Formats: sequence, C-alpha cells, structure tokens
Amino acid sequence: MTTHPVAYNTGSLISGTEQYGNLAIGTASLDYSSQPGGVTWWMGPDEDLGYVIAKQVLAGNQPNPSNIPAYVAFSRSTALTNPSFIAVANSVTGQNFVSTTAAYNYLFDNGYWTSYPEPLAGSLIFNGTNQSLSLSPGVTFGAGAFTVEGWFFNTSNFNSRGILGVPVSSNIGALNLYFANNTTITSDKNGGGGSFSYTMGSAITTNAWHYLIYNRNADGTTAVYIDGVRCTTTSSDTLNYNTSTDTVSRYYGGFWPGYWTNMRLTVGTAVYNSTSLTQPTPTAPLTVLANTKYLMLGAVVTTDSSGIQTVTNNNGVTQSNVLKPF
Repeated sequence: MTTHPVAYNTGSLISGTEQYGNLAIGTASLDYSSQPGGVTWWMGPDEDLGYVIAKQVLAGNQPNPSNIPAYVAFSRSTALTNPSFIAVANSVTGQNFVSTTAAYNYLFDNGYWTSYPEPLAGSLIFNGTNQSLSLSPGVTFGAGAFTVEGWFFNTSNFNSRGILGVPVSSNIGALNLYFANNTTITSDKNGGGGSFSYTMGSAITTNAWHYLIYNRNADGTTAVYIDGVRCTTTSSDTLNYNTSTDTVSRYYGGFWPGYWTNMRLTVGTAVYNSTSLTQPTPTAPLTVLANTKYLMLGAVVTTDSSGIQTVTNNNGVTQSNVLKPF
C-alpha cells in the first residue's frame, strides 16, 4: 500500500512535497513528523487504489474525505487509461463521461475525492493432475517473518492439494505448504524437519473464491486465515526453512485443481500480525512490498511482478479471464 502525507499549507513550499492549491502532498517516503511546526499532517488513502488526494476545495486545516465534493486525486498513468475509472467518476459526480481524460479534468476542476480498485488482469488455472510453475531462484523462507497470501478457487476438492513445495528439486529444509483437507492447511520442513497443521473453524467451500493468508511473525507465532478469519489455534513455528521453495501449485503429495491469482510471497517481514483474530481481505490487486519475493497477478503465466523469479510453465498452465470480483 502506498499512501502520501497531506497537509493544509498556505506558506512556502515544504521540502519534499508538491503543492496543489492549499494542500501540500508529500512523497510516500516523506518523514512528515520532522516537517515544519504548525502544519497538521494526515495520511491519505491508498495510491495503489488508483486516485488519491490532490487538490483542496473546502476550507479547513485538514483533509476530510468523508465530505463530497472534497478533493481531486493524483493521477496514475495506468489509471488514466483505465476505462473502469469512467464508471467510478460518473457514479461520484452524476456526470456521463465517455473518456478518462474528460473524467479526470472534471475531477481536477471541481475538486472531488475518490479512489477505485484497478481490476484484476485475470487468474491462472491449474488442472490438478500435472500442472505447476517452477520458480528460479525460488524463495528461501528462512527463520524469520514471512507471509504467503492470495486468492484461490478450487474446482475439485481439498484433499492433499499443493500450494507451494519442492516436489522436483526435493531441497532438504525447504517449506512445503498444502491443503490436507477442506478444514486443514499444513506446512512442513522438507526432509522431515517438522510440521504444523492449521485447522479452520468451518469447512472451505469449492467452486468459490477465498482469500488465504499464511503468516509468521518474527517471534514464530504463525497462523492461517481464510477470508480474514483465523484458524482455531496459532502455532509457534521457529523452524529455519533454509533452502528454496521453488514450485507453485504442487507439493510432494498433490497438485492444485483450479485458479490462483494475486499470490504474493513476502520474506523478511510479516504483512500481517498472527496474534489478530481477523485480517482485512484485499479489495484491490496486490502490489510489490519491501521483501516481496514473488507476485503473481494473473495476467501472464510466466510473469513475476516482483521481478525476482524466472518462472517456468510446467505442462501447460493457462491464463484465464476468470476474475476475483471485488
């Protein structure tokens, strides 16, 4: 998530910001706590949703996005060419724009605030019998914090269905992750180094989209969430997964049947906190975070949007236009 500090500013330009009317807009990395006194900073909405704060039109010392009209937004180059923005702009303003340029110009001139989720590019479909993706150099999860997450859609059953593993390279010490059945997700250290099972309070349904989070805090507290709800009991997993996991949708005991999209592997930091009973379910495509080691967005089978992995398609994994509807 990329957010920008915003402040009401009628003085000179503040270092590290851009000025739009009476609003100072900082970069995402700006240390706003060290900026000049007398300025109240507010962290704006998520830039990755498309459009965020850019222009003040209401009086006051601090932006308030609950007031409409309130603020127009930053324009991202991808957002300006995305037709879905027209529908959002028409809905917010009551207009009937036919081009993204017209919608943007109206918002800028009239000072509306809005944001919108960019649509998913699609998903990858696996046949459940012999299809998988190979990653090189793979992902070494190590002894610290990490997160595995993504949208899945199972078209068959959950019995011994692989998420990640090392069924070909058989790297001793790597992480395997799989569904044991429709209530249990299991992880193990390849080669017999230890395993953990995470049981959900209710069965996971087939032929429906669900969101998986498998999260380990720095202290080893580990949990699985399905659609934001945590498993019945956390585990204390302090194992060192010291070799690379290099296969997606397969482990040594089985393949994945159905779809995956927005799968993100983050190592070195935890995206979530495993002590929480619930987690938010994403309402927009995932983005590259610090320490992201693999990001599959479903547009191209062999694309890793983190730019780290070389992806090999094993036995004809296909790209699908089936989307997770936000």
